[in-house]
Amino acid sequence: MPPGGGMPPVDFMPLPKRADSRRRKGKGGVFLIALVAAIIGALIVLVAFPLAFGVNPWDLVRGKVKKAGTSQITPKEVVKIVSPTEGAVNVAVVSRKAIPSIVNIDIRTAPQQGPFFDIGPQEGTGSGVIYSEDGYILTNNHVVKDAEKITVTLASGQELTGKKVGADPEDDIAVVKIDKTGLPTLKVGNSDNLTVGELAVAVGSPFGFEQSVTAGIISALHRSISASAEQGQSAVVLTELIQTDAAINPGNSGGALCDSRARLIGINAVIASASGGSEGVGFAIPINTAKKVADDIIAGRPVSHPYMGVLGQSINEEIATQYSLPVSKGAYVTRVLPDGPAGKAGIKTGDIIVAVDGKPVNSMDGLVGEIRKRNVGDKLSVTYYSGDEKKTAEVTLEEKPKSAQ
Repeated sequence: MPPGGGMPPVDFMPLPKRADSRRRKGKGGVFLIALVAAIIGALIVLVAFPLAFGVNPWDLVRGKVKKAGTSQITPKEVVKIVSPTEGAVNVAVVSRKAIPSIVNIDIRTAPQQGPFFDIGPQEGTGSGVIYSEDGYILTNNHVVKDAEKITVTLASGQELTGKKVGADPEDDIAVVKIDKTGLPTLKVGNSDNLTVGELAVAVGSPFGFEQSVTAGIISALHRSISASAEQGQSAVVLTELIQTDAAINPGNSGGALCDSRARLIGINAVIASASGGSEGVGFAIPINTAKKVADDIIAGRPVSHPYMGVLGQSINEEIATQYSLPVSKGAYVTRVLPDGPAGKAGIKTGDIIVAVDGKPVNSMDGLVGEIRKRNVGDKLSVTYYSGDEKKTAEVTLEEKPKSAQ
């Protein structure tokens, strides 16, 4: 045995010839035997080997066996795996379709008189979306609210003077008109059919950088937030917002939020930020809301605001425990406005609204959102607690009076 064990080394040597003094058979006999053996061997290879690997020998002869590695999946079963920047969700494709319909909006305000010194004209930049071929543009109310002069820059670079047609502060939507026709528009999607996790592409002018594109996903739906209030004004509650992690920065306001098919699904409006820049929490006004407001403004109709006639605050478990409330979620009514729909239906201060048409209401913002989904004249089945007693009332929504706006 060699050191370390194992088999001893083998030397391959040629076998010695077999000693045989007898005469061999003739060459013809040897050839015939060899020929028969070869045929038998070939048949074995042709038949036995394919069968061993699950192949029909006859198919092998006819050349109908698929090449190694070829899938047996039928076309309907083929699954194509794509990345977020390929195929149907190609951000570049969305960008090419969306960018021509996005505009930059520059505004200049009028000089203002302050209590101690005058404030000169101020300038600002935002974005807009071409809504119709004849020059109507969607943007945010806060972009053009104080504008004395509006300049609209198209994707082509052409600058045009814009005129504010109308605005709705409650939904933060405004319409601007430019004198030009044949403009490219985006196909309008349906924001009621969105799904959390699907692609979202934002196009606008962050920090004045025109035609900028950012991409992410829809992070959440049906968000309600209170937009910053200006001095002497109450905060504006924006409801049913689309939340996205696509980077949205100052200047993106009024721009487009598109889906994977380049359909307009929202108007970018607000960011949640501790630094003033994008932190992956941006919000867009659903296009279904924006479209309804824009259509009213363009048609010269007053924008309708359904009104229930209550003020309130959200409650949580801590508040419920502290004040021994019967529920830990809902809208606590702090004031019922005189002659409002809620007062007419018997709802009083101190009641807690917990559902509208059978849908749970977990907060005051949630209640506002449910009201804004409806129209003036709609009847709501409102479930609420009065003390420990659970009640239901029918409330008919009315047009919000000017004094309450």
